[in-house]
Amino acid sequence: MTDPVKILHLTYHMGIGGTEQVIYQLVKNADVDLFDNTIVCLEGEIGPIGQQLQQSGTRFHVLDREPGFDTSLIKSVRELIKSESIDVVHCHQYTPYVYGVLAALFTRAKVVFTEHGRFHPDRYSWKRRLVNPLLGLTTSSIVAISAATKDALAEYEWFKRRSIQVIYNGIEATTQNIKATKVSQSNEFNLIDQHLVFGTITRFDTIKNLPMMVKAFATVYNQHPNARLLLVGDGDQKPDIEQLVDELNLNQAVVFTGFQTDTRKFMSMIDVYILSSFSEGTSMTLLEAMSFATCCVVTAVGGNIELIQNDINGIVVESDNTPQLSEALLRLVNNKGSRHRLGEEAKKTFEEKFALNHMIQSYQEVYLKITSKA
Repeated sequence: MTDPVKILHLTYHMGIGGTEQVIYQLVKNADVDLFDNTIVCLEGEIGPIGQQLQQSGTRFHVLDREPGFDTSLIKSVRELIKSESIDVVHCHQYTPYVYGVLAALFTRAKVVFTEHGRFHPDRYSWKRRLVNPLLGLTTSSIVAISAATKDALAEYEWFKRRSIQVIYNGIEATTQNIKATKVSQSNEFNLIDQHLVFGTITRFDTIKNLPMMVKAFATVYNQHPNARLLLVGDGDQKPDIEQLVDELNLNQAVVFTGFQTDTRKFMSMIDVYILSSFSEGTSMTLLEAMSFATCCVVTAVGGNIELIQNDINGIVVESDNTPQLSEALLRLVNNKGSRHRLGEEAKKTFEEKFALNHMIQSYQEVYLKITSKA
């Protein structure tokens, strides 16, 4: 038997987010006979998702990146590559990628770069136009998590389109009839079976455009007092959202749960899942909603429209169009049949294209190919 491929995942940290969930799944589901995973966090902390892996035995190295371009970080990562005989440096997001490429130069390690998402709006950078083609020459595999992300890497980052592979995010499908437990789990948040629960599980960040969601929900609530909005998560923008809820007199109808680790429990409470972002790659929480056969309403941005087709397996509305989102939600309020149909079609799409095994297998094929162990 050949030695396992030694993989060093390079990331900011292992806090809460889609990138962290991808790394978690890649490590948790790795065939230990074929792959040996280590994680390097560049920003001084492991984070809650990382702590779960650490408790199960995953090796971590925590570095403390200095402001600006920290050349000492390159030396630290290079020493790890050499001392642990790393085969693959898998860089998650652009900044870890730059450090990873420079650290891996003149070592045996191959570099994989995964772009997990884009800032909004995308911007050209002349510095990157000069640097990225050179970085690409030293990179064995460039991965985008959606076709839209691939387009952005080619247009704004000047990577060669033909060198970019799309691997969609995947999550573990639920195997239980979790919707059946909705009432008992919802009581602590004063949600009852008569409530129609709209909701999202997200980071409270401007890119998620939560004000649009709250304003659209206000229109629904004014006409249907049994509607509720469940906001699961935390982040810098939370005080602004709480203030908006107060200004719109929605305090009795909007539930803030704060940060939660058991997202599946909360997904089971949601009848209509809303993703109102300005930009998305492949949203892990959207995939989770689809796996639950939950009716989804999303904005027509990024990877959303690669997952959801309007009126086929969900509803798609224009980005930052509050009246259109309001109209879509109102259409669903009294149409349980439509909600059920769209949710079931979303689940079929998930099972066919976005189940966890597809993502795991695709990345493992990349690792084996670039190390000539396929």
